[in-house]
Amino acid sequence: MTLRNYEDAVERIQTTGQIDLVELKKLKYDDLDELVEEIKKWCVYANGNITKFNKNSEKRKKNN
Repeated sequence: MTLRNYEDAVERIQTTGQIDLVELKKLKYDDLDELVEEIKKWCVYANGNITKFNKNSEKRKKNN
């Protein structure tokens, strides 16, 4: 499965617990930036619990 957007990346993290750096390179800058910010929050506040990783994009919620 190739990563196309933020949601694909989050799904990959939730299912496998890992993500390939080569795949991250293929993401658009906005999606990558949002994913990295979400990973930082997830590591600090959710102690790395995969089920607490936010699949919904906060930026896209604000734009709608």
